[in-house]
Amino acid sequence: MRVFKRGKYYWYEFQYRGQRIQQSSKLTSARDAYDAMTKKRQDLIKGEHCLPARIPTLEGFKDTFTQWVRSEKDNERTRQFYDICYRRLCDFPALGRAKLDQIDEAVIEAFKLHALKDSSRTTVNRYLATLKKALRYAMRKRRIIGRVPVIELYPNEPGREYVYNDDEYQQWLEMAPEPLCSASVLARECGICRGELLALQKDAADLHDYEDINGFWGVLQIKRGLKRAARRRDLPITRSMAVVLKKLMAESQCEYVFTALGDHSQALSVNTLADQHRRVTATGEFDTEAGLHSLRHTFLTEAGRHTQNVKALQRLAGHSRIETTMRYIHPTQSDVDSIAGQVQRARDQRAKERAEQRPEALHVQGVPTISPTVN
Repeated sequence: MRVFKRGKYYWYEFQYRGQRIQQSSKLTSARDAYDAMTKKRQDLIKGEHCLPARIPTLEGFKDTFTQWVRSEKDNERTRQFYDICYRRLCDFPALGRAKLDQIDEAVIEAFKLHALKDSSRTTVNRYLATLKKALRYAMRKRRIIGRVPVIELYPNEPGREYVYNDDEYQQWLEMAPEPLCSASVLARECGICRGELLALQKDAADLHDYEDINGFWGVLQIKRGLKRAARRRDLPITRSMAVVLKKLMAESQCEYVFTALGDHSQALSVNTLADQHRRVTATGEFDTEAGLHSLRHTFLTEAGRHTQNVKALQRLAGHSRIETTMRYIHPTQSDVDSIAGQVQRARDQRAKERAEQRPEALHVQGVPTISPTVN
């Protein structure tokens, strides 16, 4: 038996016939809370009150949590996000079959180690954040449990995202079924996100029957499925993108470009891509970071190596903060050497021009100079 303070009020906890009874006394005095606990225990013994309702397992709490999320979140992508993450939590038996008040730090750590076998730390963090949200809802809103265990997320690791090389990308395409294969081509060719892919409609693709002077076949307007206004942008359509888009739009029997596997009159579900992604990464032994987002990351990383205009790269990526864009720039030693070489060549050119104009300017008192070689 114990009394402890949580927030404004004191809670009490005791065991009765093998079941832990824990609830708020709604009192601000520890002594009064202890008396309330004693009375509650006596009432249970006398049979004057029934035991609290049975605490559900994490699996049993899914429908309750899902209904609450749908009442709170209007965005369908957000609803699907929590649905997928909750399902992944329940796939781990030690967690899914545990009662909410039995989920402790040890069970959570076991889940983290299990999930890391086929998911990145970033993805595992999404599962853990969903678990924390569900347990907080059970405690604060439903009053089912008295505490939420400590749930430690993995620290953010900017720049750790996986970047495909050409061979890995080809292997990915060979193993990826449709529609994951087509989605992968678009993500790799223009950096489009998964949510933007799923929301893509036919009116957003301005396809031409010819290649322009820049080698593009039209423009893809990103105007739906956006996280923020900065994501609204126009992306050039490459030859590979044009082939994929024409095939998908020919198959589609609705306004969406990506359609369901068994019914081309319905939009594609995010669950289909998620399931296909898990199978490919498992059978192909790809890096746990591999996937559509990493293909977007690969495109932007390559784009960052071909431009010094970071603002243009920011617009291409659809980022609202320049700091986010900077994460997609991965300088190598060759990049550093190239910059230093450009600086040196510029200095040599200026010295050459000065020598041609004023040869005497090269002779500074006490400092030997080397005249540039004139070819």
